[in-house]
Amino acid sequence: VVEKVVNLCSFETLKNLGHNKEEKAIKERAGLFNSAFFRKGKVGDWQNYLTPEMATRIDGLMEEKFKGTGLLLEHAK
Repeated sequence: VVEKVVNLCSFETLKNLGHNKEEKAIKERAGLFNSAFFRKGKVGDWQNYLTPEMATRIDGLMEEKFKGTGLLLEHAK
């Protein structure tokens, strides 16, 4: 299951989704660019988009939702 999720969420899969290609001209005419929805995919780039408070909230939500699933990384304390 995890392997399927990773594949479905890969940059290659997302980049090649039909609606990301087919609606490009329509979105661009409306002023909506895919770059508004996709980041560069560089490690640490999230800091250019999220405040520390937002990151803390996301971390808390991830912990709450995925606790006990084995999908969370255990951080050394």
